[in-house]
Amino acid sequence: MNHKELSFISKLYLILYNVVLCVGWAFVLVGTVKYCWEERPKFGSHVIGLYDAIGPSLRIFQTAAFLEVIHCAIGIVRSNVVLTFFQVSSRLLVLWGVVHSVAGVNATFGLLLILFAWSITEVIRYAFYASSLMFSSVPYILQWSRYTFFYILYPIGVLGELMLVFSALPIVNATGQFSFTLPNLINWAFSYYYFLVLIIFLYIPIFPQLYGHMISQRKKVLGGQKTKAD
Repeated sequence: MNHKELSFISKLYLILYNVVLCVGWAFVLVGTVKYCWEERPKFGSHVIGLYDAIGPSLRIFQTAAFLEVIHCAIGIVRSNVVLTFFQVSSRLLVLWGVVHSVAGVNATFGLLLILFAWSITEVIRYAFYASSLMFSSVPYILQWSRYTFFYILYPIGVLGELMLVFSALPIVNATGQFSFTLPNLINWAFSYYYFLVLIIFLYIPIFPQLYGHMISQRKKVLGGQKTKAD
C-alpha cells in the first residue's frame, strides 16, 4: 500500500470517526435537553433518572474519545499526544471512576453540568473536524463556535467535574472504595480518597494553562487584534 492510499484511508477513517462522534454527542445533548424540559431541575437539585437515560450513550462516546490519543501517537493527526491524553483521561476518570462507580454521585447536579458542557463542546468540535476534512474551508460560524463557546463551556464543565468529585469524597472515605491497606501481597497501600483529593488540587495549575491555551488558539485562528475604530 503506497503513501497516497494510506493517506486516503486515514482521511476516510477520520471523517467517519468524527461524523459518528458528532452524531453520538448530539444524541446525548438531545437526551439531556429532553430531561430538562420534562423534569425542570433547579440548580443544585438532584437529577434522578438522568444517568439511567443518558449513561449508556455517554459511556460509549466518551470512551471512544480515547482513540484520539492513539491517533496522535501513530501520527494520523498532529495534536500533542500528552495534552490529548490528559484531556481524555481526566474525563474518563470522572465518568468511570466517579459518576459510574461511586453510589449516588450520578444523581447530583454536577452530572447535568458536564452533560451540557461536554456534549455542546463535542458536537461543535467533531463537526469542525469533519468539515475541515471534507471541505476546502470550514464554515465561519462553525469555526467561530469552535473557538468561542469554550469561554463559558469550559468553566461549566470544570465546575461540574469538581462538584461530582467532591460529592464522591465522603462516600469513598466511608466505604474505602478502590482503596487497599497494608499488609497485602504487593506490600503497597493506596487511598482512592486521597487520590481524588489530589485530582481536585491538580485542577488549580492545569485549568488555567488549558484555558490560556484555548485563548491563544482563538487569537491565532480568529485574530485578536483591535480594529481601527478601537
